[in-house]
Amino acid sequence: MPTLVRRPLVLLLLVGANAPAAPVAAQEPAADFGAIFDEHWERLRDDYPYFELYGVDWEAERAEHRPRAVAAANRTELAWELARLLSVLKDPHVDYLPPLDLMTGWAIPDVRIATIERKPHVLEWGAGLDAVGPAPFRDDPRAYPEIVLVQGTPIGCGVEVLAAGPVGSTLKLRLRWPDGTETDEQLRRLDAGILPPPKQHFGERWIVHGRVGSIGYLRVKTFDPERGTLGPAGKMTPILRERLAELSDTDGLILDLQGNGGGVVAASDPFLSHFLERRRSYRWGSSGGKQRVLVPRSPRYTGAVAVLVDERSASGGEWAARILRDAGRATVVGGPTVGAEAAVHRSTAADGSTILFSAWPMVEPGVTPFQGRGVELDHALPLTLEAARAHGFDQALERVRRARFAQALEVLGAPAADLDALLALADEADREEETR
Repeated sequence: MPTLVRRPLVLLLLVGANAPAAPVAAQEPAADFGAIFDEHWERLRDDYPYFELYGVDWEAERAEHRPRAVAAANRTELAWELARLLSVLKDPHVDYLPPLDLMTGWAIPDVRIATIERKPHVLEWGAGLDAVGPAPFRDDPRAYPEIVLVQGTPIGCGVEVLAAGPVGSTLKLRLRWPDGTETDEQLRRLDAGILPPPKQHFGERWIVHGRVGSIGYLRVKTFDPERGTLGPAGKMTPILRERLAELSDTDGLILDLQGNGGGVVAASDPFLSHFLERRRSYRWGSSGGKQRVLVPRSPRYTGAVAVLVDERSASGGEWAARILRDAGRATVVGGPTVGAEAAVHRSTAADGSTILFSAWPMVEPGVTPFQGRGVELDHALPLTLEAARAHGFDQALERVRRARFAQALEVLGAPAADLDALLALADEADREEETR
C-alpha cells in the first residue's frame, strides 16, 4: 500500500507531485531590493494570464508589498516578502525560488503533511516537536488539523519558502481543528535541510507495465525526462511506445497517471497519439496564436481505456487524461486533480532568485479550461477528510485506492475478482520506488 512518507513540511506543502527545478546560483547580494521586486512583478504583469481567474489586483498587490520589500532588513526578509506577494495566487504552477546560496543553512520542521480536499493537513508531528492544539485533540492522532496560515500568510503560492528559514528560527502556523477552533502554534526549525528539495528520480521504474487476465496495466509516473532512467537513446517516447505495444493485444488498458505531475509535451503527445482515431488540436496563448496538435500514429491501441488520476496528478499528467477523454478514448476515474493547465515560464532576477509561473493558457473555443479546477472525472472517488479522520489517513487512502481500481475494472468490463492481482501489480511498482 502506498503511503505518504515523512518529508519536510516545505516539500509536502508544494502543490502537486513535482519539486521545483533548482534555481540559478546567486550573484553578489543586490543592494536594490526594489529593483529585484520590480523585475519579478513586471514579468508577471506582462505574461501571467490568470489574475482575473484568481481575483487578484496585481497593481494593488504591488502597492502593498513593494514598500515592505524595499524596507527588508536582509535577503531572507526580502525572500519572505516576495513569497507573500505570490501567496494571493492559488496557481499550482507558481513558485518562488530564493537564491541558492541564501538557503544554505535554512531549516524546515519535520512534519508529515497531506493535501486532503485541496487543503494541507498535518498528519503527524516529527521528532523534537511538542504536541500542539487544544486539549480535546492534542492526543488524537486523527485530528489532522488544517494549516490555515504560515507566518501569518494564507496558504497559496510561495508558502514553502515561508515555511523555511534559518536554523533555530521559529515557524508560526495557524491550525484549524475538527471543531472549528483555530490555534496559533510555533515550531522550531531544528535541522538544516536540502533546499530546494531535489526532484524525485524514479530510475527505470518511471514506467511500469503488466497484465491481469485480458487487461493491461501501464503506470506512467512522469513525463519529465529528467526524472527517469531512459537508456542509451535518452528519450521517453520510444520507451512509452514500446511498453504500450507490448500490451497491444489486451482487451482493455488501465493507464495509471496517479501522482504524475507532468513533464514535456514532446514526451507525452507522441505517446498519446497512439490512442487517437483522428487529429486533436488545442490553441494556447492569450491570443490563441500557439497550437498543440496531436496526429494519430500507428500502431494504434484500439482497446478500451480507463485512466486513473488522483489528488497529485498535475499539469502534463492532467493533460494526458484530458486529451484521451476529449477524444472519446478514455474514461477518467479517481480523485480531483491539481488543476495546473498552462505551460510554465520563469523570471530570474539579478540576484539569482527565480519565479516560476503559468503562461500560454488554453483558449480553444468550446473546450472548458481546467486551470484551478482539475480535469473532469467520469467517476469521482475522492479521498475525504471525513474518511481520513474516521479510519486513519493511510487506511482511508487504501480504501479509496481500492475503490478506484475496482471502478477501472468495471469500466473495462473485467472481472471484479482480478482486483487483488491488479493491486499487487501496482503495489510492486510503489515498493520499487520506495526502496530507491
